[in-house]
Amino acid sequence: MGRLEPRVVCVGGGHGLWAALRAARTLTPNVAAVVTVADDGGSSGILRGQLGIPAPGDLRMAIAALAGDPERERLLQYRFKEGELAGHPLGNLLIAALTDLRGDFARAVEEVAGLASVAGRVLPSTTEPVRLCAAMGGAEVRGQVAIARGDGPVERLWLEPAAAAYPGAAEAIADADLLVLGPGSLFTSIVAAILPLGITEAASRAGRVAFVLNMAEQDGETRGLDAAGHVEALRAHAPGLRIDGIIVHDGSLEGIVHPIGVAPGASIGAPPIFADVRGRGWTHDPEKLAAVFKGLLA
Repeated sequence: MGRLEPRVVCVGGGHGLWAALRAARTLTPNVAAVVTVADDGGSSGILRGQLGIPAPGDLRMAIAALAGDPERERLLQYRFKEGELAGHPLGNLLIAALTDLRGDFARAVEEVAGLASVAGRVLPSTTEPVRLCAAMGGAEVRGQVAIARGDGPVERLWLEPAAAAYPGAAEAIADADLLVLGPGSLFTSIVAAILPLGITEAASRAGRVAFVLNMAEQDGETRGLDAAGHVEALRAHAPGLRIDGIIVHDGSLEGIVHPIGVAPGASIGAPPIFADVRGRGWTHDPEKLAAVFKGLLA
């Protein structure tokens, strides 16, 4: 914790991870993203099915969040509108092409990050093509999209096949001064990223661990789960996980359906950190998150 430039590692996927990374990059150049590769929808799903590679989409989003060149960020995010490529972001295609050329998925991600002048690192949680599976409502549901749309909440989540963590991701987590889990979809982004074997063990060696609680239940995977239920579910999939602080939104909840609140003095399984972190809608504001992260690093 005594380094002049602390190491912050953010774990998850999608827009929640984007917000956490945008926050972290304002505090230190030593930022790393550890990203789920289990998405099977849209462009990622097509490329997975056709090429047999891990999902590139969440990694592309993380690269965009840390990009040092706005023009190249926009280029990577460019989504084709017509023809057979319609719906594919250019960044996904670049990761797929470089994986074929280099024979190494993690190296491909690193090279695309270099093209975007990323400040920090973007790392897949595993480099093995995996499928996300869940027990929901007494049934087995297979695939990230089906789980997100399922009749929740998720009771148990696992990867098929069981996969080892990408060594670079585990090393980054173990060396973090601050490890940030979330915000984002609890099961299909956060838990999906920590399921590879070795991730939880690495997290036990991080300096401090923070869990950013979502502002609202998700109508599929976390329906009916309160704050304590979120923490319990996270720890059920990462036995022994130490959480030093749970960042809880403390501000306007206007327009938010099924908000996740925490009553003063309520036990939720770890110390709450109350702060107004709301951005547009029910998303998190990077600047507000950065202020909380700064306090955790103090």
